[in-house]
Amino acid sequence: MKMQEQLLHFIWHRKLFSQVELRTTESLDVEILQTGIPNQDQGPDFLQSRIRIDDQVWAGHVEIHIRSSEWYLHRHDQDTHYNNVILHVVWIEDQPVFTSDGTRLPCIELGERVDRILLERYNHLMNNEEWIPCASSLSSVADITRTSWLERLMSERLESKTENIIKILERCGHDWEQAFFVVLARQLGAPANSDAMESLALKLPLKILRKHGDRTDQIESLFFGVAGMLTKELSTGYPSSLKREFDFLKIKYGIQPMPALRWKFMRMRPVHFPTIRLAQLSRIVADTPLFISMLIQTETPEEWIERFMVTPDQKYWQDHYHFKNEAPPSTKRLGKDTAQSLVINLVAPFMFVYGKMQGLQNLKERAVRLLSQMPPEKNAVIKGWTSCGWRAEDAGQTQAMLHLKKIIAICAGVCIVRLG
Repeated sequence: MKMQEQLLHFIWHRKLFSQVELRTTESLDVEILQTGIPNQDQGPDFLQSRIRIDDQVWAGHVEIHIRSSEWYLHRHDQDTHYNNVILHVVWIEDQPVFTSDGTRLPCIELGERVDRILLERYNHLMNNEEWIPCASSLSSVADITRTSWLERLMSERLESKTENIIKILERCGHDWEQAFFVVLARQLGAPANSDAMESLALKLPLKILRKHGDRTDQIESLFFGVAGMLTKELSTGYPSSLKREFDFLKIKYGIQPMPALRWKFMRMRPVHFPTIRLAQLSRIVADTPLFISMLIQTETPEEWIERFMVTPDQKYWQDHYHFKNEAPPSTKRLGKDTAQSLVINLVAPFMFVYGKMQGLQNLKERAVRLLSQMPPEKNAVIKGWTSCGWRAEDAGQTQAMLHLKKIIAICAGVCIVRLG
């Protein structure tokens, strides 16, 4: 079978290979003291590894490739972040590799050290035609077991989202209001424009927007200007007035536009266009003086849903989806499904994080309760679980099911090891 890098990562992390007389390709003795911590961000694959090579103990990073030559394909030899790599773990070494400072990287090959039965089991699982490998066995799981399992998985899901929110909070200088705004923008742009919306919100301080809270046209000018959408071609009507406003505000606040090419309009319904989402976001910002106060004080999901189901304030959007041709009139109100998604993917996890970091246990409990009060989500993954006989009762359980599907995809190797 063809080796997959994801599987090779798992094999390394779990040490699922023979370590008898383990040597580098230059015949240096190797002892693995710590495989390291999987890196979820940019940089080497495993961090804080400890490897003994001959009589020297090295502490640093480990990089993994199927073929060693991928080091050059990925241009690691030109990246100083990879100078602290202490070991190159590969399936096959087809050429020696060097770091940017000219050091030859110690390398071990695993191609002849992995049990072929393990690889056959992996291949069997990956080619299994069932929606998940254990689909036929799910009906035998007792209801009480399934319920308790999903409760635990829902907590894990919230914890995993906590990590992402904390990263954004740090980028916002621990400004909770700004961080909420950034996560809100990201969720409104999901899935196609989530990264672009996050970048825009990070470039545009919420404190500036709130100075113009009584003028949604000025808030829109800041949004669309920073988004790079106010081009020279917009010479008439409302878009022209937005451009004139932004030309003044960008000098006043020292802000610069993003590349307009970052925004995606293709293959999506017009109501999901980033222009409409930005107009809706403008209204949410104008209508909500303090996000964190609302987070603490609001008890029910209905209050949040009502807050999010806004209609753009400017009449221009009644017959436009973008700054080009007119369209048949429609309200462009943010839909209930999207509002519910914001409660599930923004409010509940943010409430959980804030409660955790501020020592407010009641807020963490309310976040869990909020999910249990929401109807189950509808998407392809949940449909798959339903086809297996697992029907979700609320959004807390659908979040748990989404998390479980992700775990199954990532940890297929665990099933390989435990089979037979």
